[in-house]
Amino acid sequence: MRILMVEASGRGFLCHYAHALCLGLHEAGHKVTLITGMRDELIDWKVPFEKLACLKTGRHGWRCLKREIKRLQPDAVHLQWIDNPLSAIAFVYWAKRQGIRVIYTPHNILPHRARWLNMPAYRILYHLVDRIVARDRHIAWGLEEIFDAPRRKTVFLAGSPNLLAHPTLPPASSCAGLVELPGKQTGEFRLLFFGHGCRRKGLDLLLQALGNKNWPSHLHLVVAGEEVLRGIDANSISKLRNRLHTTVINRYVPPVAVSALLREADLMLMPYVKQCKSPLMDMAAAFCLPVLRSDRVKGASFTEGLHGLTIPHDDIAELQKGIEKLTVEPERLQRMRMAMESEETVLDAIRRLSEEHIRLYTELCGVSFRKSSGTFSLVKT
Repeated sequence: MRILMVEASGRGFLCHYAHALCLGLHEAGHKVTLITGMRDELIDWKVPFEKLACLKTGRHGWRCLKREIKRLQPDAVHLQWIDNPLSAIAFVYWAKRQGIRVIYTPHNILPHRARWLNMPAYRILYHLVDRIVARDRHIAWGLEEIFDAPRRKTVFLAGSPNLLAHPTLPPASSCAGLVELPGKQTGEFRLLFFGHGCRRKGLDLLLQALGNKNWPSHLHLVVAGEEVLRGIDANSISKLRNRLHTTVINRYVPPVAVSALLREADLMLMPYVKQCKSPLMDMAAAFCLPVLRSDRVKGASFTEGLHGLTIPHDDIAELQKGIEKLTVEPERLQRMRMAMESEETVLDAIRRLSEEHIRLYTELCGVSFRKSSGTFSLVKT
């Protein structure tokens, strides 16, 4: 089959998810093309499938997409996320006139901004596309209960393989490219707070919890991410450095360096105050990195005591106790790592996710498997 995958951001989880799915489809023998954003952060990763980074915001992006559809003549177009439902509705009508099936994976059922104003348009979009892929049960529930999306159109395909853990990603050692961060020392224990800056991710609570006592010299806090200090008083960082070895990387971190950050960390800290389902949970699990999270953080798959520990949100005392508990018992973290190593590998996760999508595409596009001379071929029906 000819599949056109569309992911417009070119950054972060959505970009990595789309690349992983395309890789699996390609390895299964299908012709897949990825159209991604012009800020493609994986441009240095040589992928075996066709890729074009041409999507801009506004009309230029949709024009690029239509141009590539006319060139490639795909059987199906799979949209990974859109933030302008009106433009998407117009595109779906256009694609249907070309005889092309359209699949949509809403990684959130509504955007974070102007969500209530956008609800009527998203309702139209969910009823218009040929299939909707729900990555978890909560999204599937929301599609049916909030938008009355037809159950026959919604397909539950769980999984979020983390491309940063893929063995073919360009290697990095000692957090290459991060001049702010020295190489990890023998016996050093690294605490990692990572992600795009947001006032409700609990960094201010973390700084207060860590600033209330003196910590052993082998502990090292790494705070990294684009605008990670948003809403944080600079004095709190200065005060903390008197109590704990602290490194701040307040800027965009490229994927290879993110991979190195996760490999060298001993514990990820997620003291979020806001309620969210974070892809960082799956990313940490892919690197067998235990997580200390608040009860406001959800993950696609999290087992208490195996993937980490959960503490009440907005509770500085419990946050401090959780950090103390895990930093003084390194053997407990080691048991967690060993348990995670026995879970599904990133290669197996990519293979499983692509196989489930292939079944979706074949059913939707009117393609059946025909066995001939010991091999299987795809035949239009």
